[in-house]
Amino acid sequence: MPKTFNLKLITPNATVLDADVEQIIARAVDGEVGILPDHIPLITPLTVAPFQYWAGGERKVAAVLGGMMEVSKEGVTIISDHAALAEDIDVVIAEKEKELAEAKLAQKKDKLDVQKAELELSRLLVMLEVAELAKKLKNIRMG
Repeated sequence: MPKTFNLKLITPNATVLDADVEQIIARAVDGEVGILPDHIPLITPLTVAPFQYWAGGERKVAAVLGGMMEVSKEGVTIISDHAALAEDIDVVIAEKEKELAEAKLAQKKDKLDVQKAELELSRLLVMLEVAELAKKLKNIRMG
């Protein structure tokens, strides 16, 4: 059995994930970082990007929309304003919200509205990317 460590993915509203995993790959502000058991302590900010983790030998994905990652001897804790596991993403709703955000961007009312719409659009694009990646992973599952 492979060695594991605890991964917690926490948002202000919920603990999205609390599981033992074999490894993770996250996108930090200076590039991707891979974490294996017994990794040295680390604290790094994360970007808005898909997040990969392996649990029970299976590769899984989540949308992590910024935040901080702390690696310690107890495991890895990620704190983000928003995060979602691939299986929790409703693609139909995300597509509709994406269209609304694009419409708001097209209106270009004021700078604050544009910034909010851009943030919302980037969040939705990552969520849709994660849902698509999860779908592909199911199609190429080995074993």
